This record gives sequence, structure tokens and C-alpha cells, in this order.
Amino acid sequence: MPTLKSTVTAWSMILVAGSTAFAQQSTVTYAYNGLPLAILPDSADVITVATIVVPSALKMTKVTAQVQIQYPNTGDLNVYLFSPQGTRTKLLEHTCSIANVDTTFDDAAPSAWADFCPTEAGRGPFKAIEPLANFNSNDSSFGLWTLAVENNSSDSRSGWITGVSLTITGTTQVTPVTSAQTIVNAASITGGGTVAPGELVSILGIGIGPNPSVTAPAGAVPTTLGGTTVSINGTPVPISYTSPYRVDAQVPFAVVPGTTVSVQVNFNNQASTAATLNVLAAVPGVYTASAGKPGAVKAVNQTGTQNAVANPAAKGSVITVYANGLGVVSPSVAAGAVPPNSPLSTVTGGVSATIGGVSATVPFAGLAPGLPAAYQVNIQVPALAPSGVQELLVYSNGVSTQQGATVVIQ
Repeated sequence: MPTLKSTVTAWSMILVAGSTAFAQQSTVTYAYNGLPLAILPDSADVITVATIVVPSALKMTKVTAQVQIQYPNTGDLNVYLFSPQGTRTKLLEHTCSIANVDTTFDDAAPSAWADFCPTEAGRGPFKAIEPLANFNSNDSSFGLWTLAVENNSSDSRSGWITGVSLTITGTTQVTPVTSAQTIVNAASITGGGTVAPGELVSILGIGIGPNPSVTAPAGAVPTTLGGTTVSINGTPVPISYTSPYRVDAQVPFAVVPGTTVSVQVNFNNQASTAATLNVLAAVPGVYTASAGKPGAVKAVNQTGTQNAVANPAAKGSVITVYANGLGVVSPSVAAGAVPPNSPLSTVTGGVSATIGGVSATVPFAGLAPGLPAAYQVNIQVPALAPSGVQELLVYSNGVSTQQGATVVIQ
């Protein structure tokens, strides 16, 4: 089975209860709440994944998984559960030749699903092929859990994942907690588990900063803020914002694509477990009016007005867009420093853009003068761009910004 790479696509920030002042026993339940997910025939060579955000930080002592799958022959399927740290437990693997899975997997069950092969919906609980106690050795429950289902036996049958939920028991954690998958592009809130040179990342976690939050003052960005430090490969990096659930920090421009980096948060002399992230040449994102959500880009028209339905950009004019994660620039600027007006630092990896699917000229892409940790992209609206609200995509090193970001064209 290939390695799974999950992307954080919808952190609704339901981390509202606050971190506890002392450790205590707790049980939480979280569920996948999206639409049914298709399980395709073997010939498609696709693994279907359902993800569950667990915003609670527990040192786990017990995990149970409730799984609902509509599929005509379970003997075709591999069903695996992955923790945020990548630990894998096999729930089913070519197990029983019956229709559907509708049960709870629990190490304390009296018999295994593979031995019983239940045909009645909701029968159980049952033991999985491998113990869910495998997850007890992980650092924390916090992060993105993944149920992976693969049909690797039938080219004629297909089905659906219709429901997944996790119930986790453990001891609440009072030290800072984060994970690789919850370190994301600060503009798009995507790209979990990856970073790029110069990228401003949002580190999502629990107990990682002060309450109330603290924002860095104007000017060069400090490496300590509100009792929080973030270290990348052991070296403190600039922090522009810190709170109990989110810290924004800038990745050094010197990190090397194709390698990995270690990221660790320290708050009030309490350190999180280090998270390992893959370094890419670019992890692009654009800033929108609703941070991390689709919709209007924070774009300025050539006339100096904010791009909006009431102020569309004229075709042939230049709009200014603020972006993140575009990669290395030249001449180089230290992370956290204020980029100068002259000389301008431009992105070296090649930047392009489309508006409404039409290629657009990019006169400038580089660090935004006077704005630490921000990129500026000037884009000329194509003469053939369609009018109205149109999707904007910016590409750096061949990788695009998030889908659903829009500008308005006359």
C-alpha cells in the first residue's frame, strides 16, 4: 500500500475549550462529517480516504473505531486506520465475503470481525485484525486521522464509505501539542506536512501560546513572542502571531527542497514533540477575505481600490495580490526582516497566473516591500478574461495556489 499524504483542508478551529491546567482522564468522540466517499473498482488504482480532525490532545489509553461501508463483497477490501503520527492499524484485510461493514472495532470485544463475519447491520463490537492499542504508543491524539479503504481485488464492484467515527480515551496533555499535518500555509490553510523556503506557516495546536493572543509589532519580526518560540532544525525562527491554538512563524529561506525539517514549539518552557515536515520548492497560497476559505482574494486594483463586485478590475489593468509560500527569492532577505523597496527581491522559481482560466502576464512576483513574510504578485488582467467573478490561480515552481480564490473583472 502506498504512503498516504493527507492535506488539511478544513480546520474549523473547534479548539475552543482551552487547555487544561492539569492532566485528567477524558473520553472524546469525533466523526467524519462529509458526503459518502466512493470506493472504486480495482482498475482505478485509487485508495479512498476519509479524514477526521481530532482537536483534543490526549495521551491515549484506548481507541475504538465505528465504521460504515456499503460494498457488495468485503473480501475485496483493505481497511486501514492511520493516526496523525502515521501509525497504521489494519481493521480488515480481504476479510469475509459478505456485503457491507457496519460495526465498531474495539480491542475489548469478545470476538474478531474476521471470525464472526456479521451479516446484520450494526452487529458488534468486534476486534480488528490488528489491535487499536497500537495507537497508545503515539505522542498524542491531536491531528488528522485517516481511514483508508482500497479495493484491490475486483474490477466490477464498487461501493461507498458512509460513516466513520473515533472514540478516544486518555489523559489530557498540558504541554504544547501540534503535529506535522496541522502545520499549514498561513494564507490558504492547506499544505499540511510540507513547507517551502520563506513560507509563513500557521502552526495549529493546543497550549502552544498565550491567552490573550499576541501579535508582533511593526518592523522586523521577533523570534520570541508572548512566551512562545518556534524552532526549525533547532534554531528559533521569526513569529508574527501567537495564541493558545495557533502560532504563525516564518520558515528560513535557507531550508533545502527535497529534505526534511524538524519543527518544535516551546511555550513557557514547555516543549512540544518535534514534527517532521517535507521541504518543497513552493507551497503557494493567496490571502482571501475569509482566511483559509474560498472567495474573494485580497487584491488591489490599479486604481488603488480594493477589488470587489463594486470595484472590478479593468481588462488590461494590473492588480496586486498578496501571497505566501512562493519559495526562494533573489536577492535574499533574512526571514523576519523587512523587505526593502530597492532592490526588490524576486521569486527565482518562475511565477505565472491565470484568471478565469486565461493566462495572465505577471510583471512582478517577489517579497512585498515593507511587509515581512509576505509575497506580492502583480498580475495584468488578460484582454480575453471573462467578466464577473473569476477564479485566480497563481503558480510557483509549477504548483498552484488553492482553488476557489476569486477576483472580479469588468
